[in-house]
Order: sequence, then structure tokens, then C-alpha cells
Amino acid sequence: MPLGKEGKTIAEHVYERLSQSRLIDKVVFAIPTGERNDELEQFLTARGIPCYRGSEDNVQERFIGCIRTYQPEIVVRATSDNPFVDWVQTDCQIEGLKDCDYVSSEGAPLGTGVEVFYAEGLEEAYRLVSSDREREHVTPYLYTHPERFKVKHVPYHLPLKQSYRLTVDTDHDYALAQRVYDALYDGAPIPNEHIYAWLEAHPEVSGLNADVEQKEADLISRRYKS
Repeated sequence: MPLGKEGKTIAEHVYERLSQSRLIDKVVFAIPTGERNDELEQFLTARGIPCYRGSEDNVQERFIGCIRTYQPEIVVRATSDNPFVDWVQTDCQIEGLKDCDYVSSEGAPLGTGVEVFYAEGLEEAYRLVSSDREREHVTPYLYTHPERFKVKHVPYHLPLKQSYRLTVDTDHDYALAQRVYDALYDGAPIPNEHIYAWLEAHPEVSGLNADVEQKEADLISRRYKS
């Protein structure tokens, strides 16, 4: 789906925003196998965006395959429905990892944060997981087993006067994203502080998705991670 006057897609905006990070070496899309995703692979490849293909339902297994292919020490997990992902907060989380096993954001608007963890920790979790939920959502084993993994929550780096929903799961979410990108995108990734200032000045836009209910699985994850 396109956002902004230049017609770039949500996926391209996510890639551009993560590429602003000072500490990320490579951004790779871990996408499902299957014929229906062939077009997505072709789309990414044509734009020079690396991708890895793995299991559709066992997303943890897909991540493990991607890790074994690219051999990172540290993994940043971002999702491609978040065209407002905050690269500054991402760097804060990477810097906060150090002697921890897993770092999430505390107080970040929904859709702006990432998860940061060591690849070897996910490899260990992969050997130990027993539920489909843990396989589908990749990281629950890391943050629900404090006896094995040290978890840290990094406070959001910007003060916020109100909460915002900045993921794109519904038509109302997409309508909000369109309004922001039409107003602010000039060919370069929009700093998050500019996004919040504009939304504060345009409460009618920030209210477009105020009534959207988040999926239960995501709510459970957020309770553990923040």
C-alpha cells in the first residue's frame, strides 16, 4: 500500500526508516515461502532490498533460518506494518542490550518500537519452545522466562503528551498514516518528533483510529514487554 506523494509503499518506508539507524548493519525482510508471496520477493529484489524466505506459520523458524544465513550477533525485530518505526529508539535499545538478553521499549507509541536480542538467545529459545504461539510470535520465550533470560525495558526517548496508535492493521490506521505522510513526507524519513508535533496540532487525524481494538495476542505481548 502506498504512502506519500512519491507513492512509496509501507514496506519501503519501513526499510528507509530502519536504514537511518547508526547501529544496524543490514535490513533483511524475512518473508514467507509459498507462491502467493513470490510477488513480494520480486518487489523487494527489484528495489535492492534483501529478503529471506521461510515458514509462513512458524515465524520463529523463519527467523532462525535468516539468522543462520546472515550470521548476526544482535537481531533487531521490526514488523513491516509499522511505517512510523523509530530509528532513534532502535539505537537506544541496541545500546541498552549489553549484558541483557532481550530489550524492548517502554512508553513507545504502538507501531514505533522494535525488539532487540542476541541471536544465540533466540537459538536457545528455538530449541526449547513448545507452543504454537511462541513459534508464531518469535520472541515470547525470551521475555516470559526470566530464570533463563535477562530482560530490559528502555524508556522512550521522547516526551509524549498523549498516546498514539501508529501501526497499520486496519483501514482507519491506514487513513491516519496517509494523512501524516501526505503532510510531512518530502522524500526523506520523517523524524518521530515531527510526527507527534503534527498529530498534536491535528487531533482530528490522531482520532481516526482511536477506536481500533488491538489484537489480543499483541496485547498479551505488550503486557510482558513493557
